Amino acid sequence: LTDESYAALRLRRTAWSLGSREHMKNYLLLVTVAALLVGCANPLNRITSDNYLEICRIAEIERRLDVAEEACQRALTNVYWGNLGSELESERLYNLGRIKNILGKYSEAEVLFNKSLAIEQSAETPNAPKMRRRIILLSLSLGGQDKWEKGAETLELIIPFTANVPENERSFVVESLSGYGEQMRTLNILDKAILFESAANRVLRGET
Repeated sequence: LTDESYAALRLRRTAWSLGSREHMKNYLLLVTVAALLVGCANPLNRITSDNYLEICRIAEIERRLDVAEEACQRALTNVYWGNLGSELESERLYNLGRIKNILGKYSEAEVLFNKSLAIEQSAETPNAPKMRRRIILLSLSLGGQDKWEKGAETLELIIPFTANVPENERSFVVESLSGYGEQMRTLNILDKAILFESAANRVLRGET
């Protein structure tokens, strides 16, 4: 039973115990307000989600990845419970996906990154750093399942976002593109290999 359901049940029992028509009207008004509140962002869930995210972050640093995984899952769950919006949902999906990738749970990570990427792609103006990170980690989760060709199709989505990559992000982008380039050569998919290698070189040179 959720907190919102429990509150509504308590309101109903109170109204029934009072019994009068006037009290029943008040009850209906209270239930309507409660329903509206359930549909709105709940600040308590935001605080709870943020707290679990911090636990996840610390546990990851300490390499307690089982704890990190559970905490990041709870951080995401509270986004849904609190109706906290797609932007925060994307962040929590991404963070949980990262932990799943580290744990080698690539198929689970794939689902999470796909959902997060879909949210970012739906933005009026997609955020380049967010797009790069999600595309790369999704391609890596696919590679972890030996879905290299599907991963290559995914990684191609990064090409429009390879201009003006910040210096502190370049090595991550370059290594990911280069790694896929090598894998494509191994699979004799030379057009993709050349595409990724060329993109890696552009990023390395800091081209705009």
